[in-house]
Amino acid sequence: MEVLKMTMRQNLTELLAVLEEIRSKEFPDVPKEMIERIAVSQYDNQDDRNKARTETMHVIAEYVNKIG
Repeated sequence: MEVLKMTMRQNLTELLAVLEEIRSKEFPDVPKEMIERIAVSQYDNQDDRNKARTETMHVIAEYVNKIG
């Protein structure tokens, strides 16, 4: 079980690295922290899509309120 958790976290780490590469090249105005929060929320709530969606919307709303 511990190996599975390590593999899953490694997958998340790899995903975050790819997302950062894309963000920095294509969307440099989008904060790195926002992308990370969304990705981690989606990852942590894979079994509860409603919670994942709610948390993602919260992260985006915080960002929009901050810049707006």
